[in-house]
Amino acid sequence: MLMVASESFEREFGEENARYTDELSPGTILLSGQYSITEYLNNGGFGITYLAKDSLDRNVVIKECFPSAMCRRTGNKVQTRSRAHTASFAGVVKLFQQEARNQAKLSHRNIAAVHQVFSDNNTAYMAVDYIDGSDMMEIIEDGMPIAPEVFESWLRKSLVAVQYIHDRGILHRDISPDNILIDTENEPVFIDFGSARDLAVRKTRVLSTLRVVKSGYSPHELYVAGCAQTPSSDLYSLAATFYHLISGEPPVDSQMRLSALALDQGDPYTPLTGRFGEYPEVVLKSIDAALNVFPDKRIQSATEWLELLDASSAPTSSAERSETTDVEHDNFDADETASNRGFLRTNGLRVAAVFVAALACALALASFA
Repeated sequence: MLMVASESFEREFGEENARYTDELSPGTILLSGQYSITEYLNNGGFGITYLAKDSLDRNVVIKECFPSAMCRRTGNKVQTRSRAHTASFAGVVKLFQQEARNQAKLSHRNIAAVHQVFSDNNTAYMAVDYIDGSDMMEIIEDGMPIAPEVFESWLRKSLVAVQYIHDRGILHRDISPDNILIDTENEPVFIDFGSARDLAVRKTRVLSTLRVVKSGYSPHELYVAGCAQTPSSDLYSLAATFYHLISGEPPVDSQMRLSALALDQGDPYTPLTGRFGEYPEVVLKSIDAALNVFPDKRIQSATEWLELLDASSAPTSSAERSETTDVEHDNFDADETASNRGFLRTNGLRVAAVFVAALACALALASFA
């Protein structure tokens, strides 16, 4: 009886403890002493993030490639859970390394810099800037109102950074409040790109159950395998993040929006326009426009978004403003939801949301690698 209880205890608490042995212990040395782990930060299913010190005693962030569905740790070494995972794991490590090299080419004030990518413990690591500050989710949860001028400054600087990323043929693919930090100089800084995770899930069956989308922030094309992803996909996620900053909650999930439209129930999205008078109208409208559920109807580039903001702030007569608004961008339509419903009715797409998603994919621009 005692033995049975002991075995039960071992199964229950031994498995519980095993979940906490995936991360490296503080004091672990990497790359022959160039880095020393000081603290575990988080585990996202694809990798583990640590705070560390470099050889000059500076704080850095270390990201370890550790897709837990296919690997485990023995000592400090990473090993696949079975031989069947060996090739897939090697592929994920390769994607991780390629993403790190791509990010290392980015040099921008509002993007966390990658200093080094290296191999150790049978896997790959990247050393990234340590940013002293709070992420936008922490700011949201804190509940303090954000002054309109500060909000617009964050938005504009974020758009400049996103355009810089896109100009180099890269998509972020994981923009959300927890992946934008506000540093001690009140600057937004982008972290944690999602390209490698997205590709790994699409190419590796064992990872297919892991989510690379975030409800409320991901556009529908990130949910659909093979659907074109373009700069407007990142802009949707950026708009959702700033929507959350203003409204206190994320927008309705894109898949729920598509389902409602497919059933001719109208778009459940609640526009910002007209609800927050303390913020400039054009800022609210631009966020609503970037959050159009259909990719081809969104703002298509960060530069276009900035031009819309700049054009609205130029002094013009009321007649000129009316004429300019008509030609600037279709997305500044006061009844975009009604337009979407009409679009669906015209094409007879009322059966299921999957057909809507397929149509929207077909309407997207050519895939942006």
